[in-house]
Amino acid sequence: METLKRLVSKDGSVKYLFKLEDNHTVETLYMHDDGFKLTFNSTVCISSQVGCRVGCRFCATGRQGFIRNLAADEIFQQVEACSADCRQSGFRPLEAVVFAGMGEPMLNYENVKQAIDKTYRDLGIKDFEIVTVGIVPQIRRLIEDFKNGESHIRLNISLHASNDATRKTLIPYTSIYNISDIIEAAVEYSRAFNERVRMRYALFKGINDRDEDIDSLSRLLADKPVKLILSQYNDNHIPGLQAVPEEHFMRFYHRLAKRIDCGRFFNFGSDIKGGCGQLSQVKAV
Repeated sequence: METLKRLVSKDGSVKYLFKLEDNHTVETLYMHDDGFKLTFNSTVCISSQVGCRVGCRFCATGRQGFIRNLAADEIFQQVEACSADCRQSGFRPLEAVVFAGMGEPMLNYENVKQAIDKTYRDLGIKDFEIVTVGIVPQIRRLIEDFKNGESHIRLNISLHASNDATRKTLIPYTSIYNISDIIEAAVEYSRAFNERVRMRYALFKGINDRDEDIDSLSRLLADKPVKLILSQYNDNHIPGLQAVPEEHFMRFYHRLAKRIDCGRFFNFGSDIKGGCGQLSQVKAV
């Protein structure tokens, strides 16, 4: 794996463009955070596929379509390269690996599992997070495969809507699994690992930012072992999609936080197109 480009954000995060042996590329984002906006101070967000078959309307990767799965070693090499760069740059050692880059990790499950095992074995990193749109059978496989393991894997589900109809317009693939089935699997996961499952919810102006969405989310998630994480949409210049103004975002957040467990996600690397939903394949030269 060759590093074609290394970009540094104004917030200190670093985006890497890696070229694979077949000349396809993937992007990876390293985040170091002394302000504790992230769970860990030193985290790498890695890719699990070239492109993605899920087709999220708001995601640059999804709009490029699916090309292929990454092999376990190609996944691991992203972590390895970032870890080496941390040492050379004087950053603190990597503390956690997040599968939230290009691709749906649950649709490349075996290679993701092998990469987690190799990362723990070779680099000693034991904290991981898998971000998924909610592939229900694979969530249950994750429970079986890791419930007695030494690695800690936090589950983070991209929800983004309070009802199935709206969710389908944002994430067409999710028509396979409805929200109630996904929440049921999340509850099982939470009980197996005794921790709350994260639910990501990016706000889109006029789509999922209404008062009725606050009511629906409250009913949907009340008394469930989950934590809703709100985030701003990283603008990918897609017709029909707009971020909400900060004032509206905070109003939505505060009203919701009075009713359910809720937090805010702070985007890193947005100015270098490294934020959530902004990673994409770039033609290698």
